[in-house]
Amino acid sequence: MNVAVVRASAWFTLHIQCDNCMRDSEMPIEMPVGDDVPRDVEELIESVFLERLPFRCQPCGGVIGKLIGINGGGSYDY
Repeated sequence: MNVAVVRASAWFTLHIQCDNCMRDSEMPIEMPVGDDVPRDVEELIESVFLERLPFRCQPCGGVIGKLIGINGGGSYDY
């Protein structure tokens, strides 16, 4: 008997405003598969994952950004 294992992965879109040029940008992220990873927006905000995420503004090269919104938190199976 074969058993298929379904893995679920959560995705988010971060909306970030550059502190240098004040332009808004979007950063899509996919969470790794695992037990201790955020699956919704509240869990993502409370996690330390955002602290480790690098940001670089494409137009000006600024590295400081302000998180102004998060979309997603849905999961899909593969």
